[in-house]
Amino acid sequence: MQKLSLPVLGIAALVAFLVLFVAPNVSNVRVTAGYASYIYSKPILGKGVFKEVIFGPASTGLRWRLSGQPVSITPFTYSETFDTSSAILAKDKLPLVSQAHIVWRLRPDDQSVRRFMEEFGGWENTGDPDKIAKAAYDQFIREPFRTITRSVVAKFDGLSVNESLPMISRDIGDQVKELLKNTPFEVMSVVMGNASPPQQVIVAIATKVALNQTLEQKTIEEQIAQKSIEIERKNGEAAGARSAAQAIEQAKAIQSISAVLSPAYIQYLQAENIKGSDRVYVPMNAGPQLVMPLKEKN
Repeated sequence: MQKLSLPVLGIAALVAFLVLFVAPNVSNVRVTAGYASYIYSKPILGKGVFKEVIFGPASTGLRWRLSGQPVSITPFTYSETFDTSSAILAKDKLPLVSQAHIVWRLRPDDQSVRRFMEEFGGWENTGDPDKIAKAAYDQFIREPFRTITRSVVAKFDGLSVNESLPMISRDIGDQVKELLKNTPFEVMSVVMGNASPPQQVIVAIATKVALNQTLEQKTIEEQIAQKSIEIERKNGEAAGARSAAQAIEQAKAIQSISAVLSPAYIQYLQAENIKGSDRVYVPMNAGPQLVMPLKEKN
C-alpha cells in the first residue's frame, strides 16, 4: 500500500477541519420582506451577545457563529368576540353581543425590535414569527383591548350603540394607543362591530314591547270611552236644560193665558160663537142657561 505524502495529508486534514468544524459554525442569516431579525452571536464558550437588527429582504452574509430570531413587522388583525357568556353591559344594563377588531404590529424600527426581544420575551423555540405575534398579543394587548372596549360601550344606551359605532371605534382606538405608546407595539386601527342583545333578551324585549302596546291601546280605549260618557252626559245636560227652558216658557204662556181668560170673558166668547147659528143645543141637565134668540133670516 502506497503511503500518502505529507502535503496530501495536510490538505486532507484542512478539508476535514473545514467540513467538521468551520462549516457548521459559519452561517448567513436571511430575512424575507415583511420581517425583521434579531441577530446575536453564539460563541462556543461564553454568553451570546446582541449584534444588530436587520429588516428584510436582507441577509448578514457569511458570519462566524451568528443566529437570528425572526419577527413579523407586518400588521396582524385579531377579533375579540363578546358572546352571550361574556356580553358587554351597556349604560342601561342591556347586555350586548358583538365583535371588536384590532389591527396592530410590532413597530418597524431597531429599538422596538430589540426591546421586544429583550424586555417583552419575544423568543419562540420554534422561531415561528406568527406564534411570536400571537403570544405577544395574548400577553400584552388582548385583555387591555377587551377592558377598554367594555368601558367605552358602557357609556351608551344599548339600543343606541350601533348609531355611534364610528365614535366608539375611535375612542377605543385612542385609549389602546395611549396605553401602548411606550411599548414596541403599534395599534393601527380599531373597528367596533354591530352590537345586539342576545336572542333571549330580544325575545323578552319584544314581549315587553307588545305588552306595553296592548296596555297603551287599552288605555286609549278607556280614555275614548270616558270621553264618550262625558260627551253623552253633557249632551243630556244640554237637552235637559233646553226642555226645562221650554217648560218654563210654556208655563209662562199658560199663566199669561189664564190671567186673561176670566169666567165672564169665557161666557162672552161662548155668546159670540153662537151668534148667527140656526140651532143652539142646550143640555137638559145643564141648569139655567142664557139662550140668545135666533137671528131671523131675511
